Amino acid sequence: MADKRRVRGLAIHRPIVYGSVATMIPVEERIAKPDHNMRWTVAVRSAASPPPGSAILEERVIRGDVIGGSDDLSYFIKKVTFKLHDSYPNPLRVVDKAPFELSETGWGEFVIGIKIHFLSESAEKAIQLQHPLKLHDWTADPNSSIPPVWLDQSLADSAPQPGSSSGVPLAPVPSKPDPIDQVSLTNKNPPPAPPSTSTDSTLPSKPSPLVHSWQYDEIVFTDPVETFYSKLLAHPPTPLPAQNRFPSGTVQQIGNKGEKGEFSADIAQREFRKLDWAELNILIEIDRLRGKLSLDERELNQIKKLLLQSAS
Repeated sequence: MADKRRVRGLAIHRPIVYGSVATMIPVEERIAKPDHNMRWTVAVRSAASPPPGSAILEERVIRGDVIGGSDDLSYFIKKVTFKLHDSYPNPLRVVDKAPFELSETGWGEFVIGIKIHFLSESAEKAIQLQHPLKLHDWTADPNSSIPPVWLDQSLADSAPQPGSSSGVPLAPVPSKPDPIDQVSLTNKNPPPAPPSTSTDSTLPSKPSPLVHSWQYDEIVFTDPVETFYSKLLAHPPTPLPAQNRFPSGTVQQIGNKGEKGEFSADIAQREFRKLDWAELNILIEIDRLRGKLSLDERELNQIKKLLLQSAS
């Protein structure tokens, strides 16, 4: 029987990021699934990113996917399950070796369930997370990166509705369907394209900007099993770089807080300052409310005195 003695009074953590990156699929690559206009990868990774030019980055499905993954997490993670929308074949996907990620295509946003299972020797229960898949830019209009198309209202009205394709958006629908797909799915004889402004009609489509949506988190093991604790100590996490090492514009926005580039110590310091500022504002508000409460109590006492005087 494995030794399950625990180290009492101690906690150890491992920083991770989980989330997704998405990009538009060029029109010429949508022959097999014309209604799938986006390619995306969902992943659980170490917080630190590999350095620019790393072989790890070259192996990723989406070019420009640079967030996290410097460390192999299989020294403490056994497997990760991803629960996709039910319209996908085999929606419960199991990834039992690093890297803990999967790539798919689709056209709609939905919430992905993520379950992280730890090595059996850890004697730790699996943890569950949720990630809202994001396919469209955080700030710009969802159709801003889509090239002009020739679309009338009848085609828009007859576009595929939620429930008819993999990756069905949750209600309310967060964005408009891709006009390119509306034409390809609803009009068997689309109008001719206007003359190209390029002299070479064989030029490939311009690469689409990537949409990143990542969340930093820390998995904390309290009173860890001794053997598991020793394994964690033998694999210290790669520290976050001081600043973003990738070219400006590689990651336009890392998540809903508006930070750019990879996760770095610089971002962490800004987050600490935000928390300090929030704490200060809470203390100021508490003092203001205490003063208001004291003033209201004095006013209430004065009213009670006046009522007693008038009653007598």
